Amino acid sequence: MSYHLKAASVMKTLGSILFVLFLGVTAAGTQEAKHVYKVYVDGLSCPFCTYGIEKKFSKVEGVEKIDIDLRSGTTIITMAAGKTLDETTARETVKAAGFTLRDFEQVQVGPEDKRKE
Repeated sequence: MSYHLKAASVMKTLGSILFVLFLGVTAAGTQEAKHVYKVYVDGLSCPFCTYGIEKKFSKVEGVEKIDIDLRSGTTIITMAAGKTLDETTARETVKAAGFTLRDFEQVQVGPEDKRKE
């Protein structure tokens, strides 16, 4: 095989590798992180209570997913990419459902958590 054919083959392979890397970086850069919050609610005592909380939070702009643990009174709110939830909005939403906000915190989502979404 001549030098020019080997060089052309190497350049073609390098071009393919760079293209794949470019696609990976571009795709990773376009995905915005999702914000996840733990909202601790006092007064949840039955499934109907959780339904009331879920119904109110589902009306908040940007809420993508709501998970409620009745036993602990913990509501996990996952926001759509690029959206956030502030404590004031969470407090007003919980109050509108007839309950009291005990605590509010943002949950750090690690790389392993992002793969599950």
